[in-house]
Amino acid sequence: MPSRMPEFEMPPELPAGEVDDAPDRVDAPDRADASDASDASAAEPQPAPDADRSGSGAARRRLIAGVILAALLVAGGSTAAIVQAVQRQAEDADTAALTELALDYLGAIADGRADDATALVPVEGDAPLLTDAALAAADRTRRFDVAAVELDGDAAAVLVELSGGPGRIERRLAAVRDEGEWRLTTTLAERVVLEQERGVGVLPRLLGVEIGGVGGTLLYPGLYRTEPIDEGLVSVAPSTIRVDGDPATPAESGLPIWQPSEGLIDEARRLALAHGVACQAAASCPAPAGALLGLGDATQLQAADDGAIELDVPLRALAEGSAAPADLWVGVRATARDGGGVDFACTVRQTRVGATATPEAEVPPEWQPCG
Repeated sequence: MPSRMPEFEMPPELPAGEVDDAPDRVDAPDRADASDASDASAAEPQPAPDADRSGSGAARRRLIAGVILAALLVAGGSTAAIVQAVQRQAEDADTAALTELALDYLGAIADGRADDATALVPVEGDAPLLTDAALAAADRTRRFDVAAVELDGDAAAVLVELSGGPGRIERRLAAVRDEGEWRLTTTLAERVVLEQERGVGVLPRLLGVEIGGVGGTLLYPGLYRTEPIDEGLVSVAPSTIRVDGDPATPAESGLPIWQPSEGLIDEARRLALAHGVACQAAASCPAPAGALLGLGDATQLQAADDGAIELDVPLRALAEGSAAPADLWVGVRATARDGGGVDFACTVRQTRVGATATPEAEVPPEWQPCG
């Protein structure tokens, strides 16, 4: 007998909007599982919305602050570098300006342009020999250089080196910034002070100007050759004066080399012999009576304090029958006359017989007309 298939009856359709709450529905456990999962999920603690926003905001603020700090550090480092660069550029510009200024000054002296040098670094007081003519006549410095520049705000020092006629010279020139421009304040013009030759009262001269008198005479570095001088009684030979431009070291110069003017000694010797003969005849001096008088060899001379020239002229007195001649020294004093010419006066200084002085050997210098 054929088998029969079981018969199934489909459940009736529910009206729209109604839910089947039958507990035996196949999908009921799925809803329970979902409900449990939902309940478990709801039971877990969740971060508060405000707390989450606060934490992330602080983090963002820290990040921004770090970025700003880093930017400030970078900006600060860049600013310091810029400032240093500007300072270096300013120092380089000042060094270049001072170097050029010093080289212009040294070059003017080396070229013999005294007027230009004095215009760059003025001097105080009269300067009759700070001229182109005087400097051109000197053996000047020929080589020069700037060794270093030291900056100290608006003040500076320039170390210079010179060599040539007066030798090797190192000087430190001060400088100041005046209204934005640098100028040197240390001059190389040295005030030269020389002593007069005692009694003669003669100083060396250059271009007719006395060097080294009262207060001194300004000269730029160099070797200067003075002029010969004829004062009527004495003449002064040329000499050399070395000037290094440093007031701490006096100018080097020998005392003026002077000698009696030409013809003065010959005239003094002639007058001394005439005076000896006259005083012998008048028996007014210790010249031996009847002795033959003649001129000796060595004439001594010296400058008197009043500018006169005094000469000691030896006379030889050979008496008849005497083996040893007597030496009679006659002093001759020469004084320059106003308006020109020379006045002479004489005296007998001493008498010697051989190596023995007579009692009348020392005679006071009573000056009287010669002869």
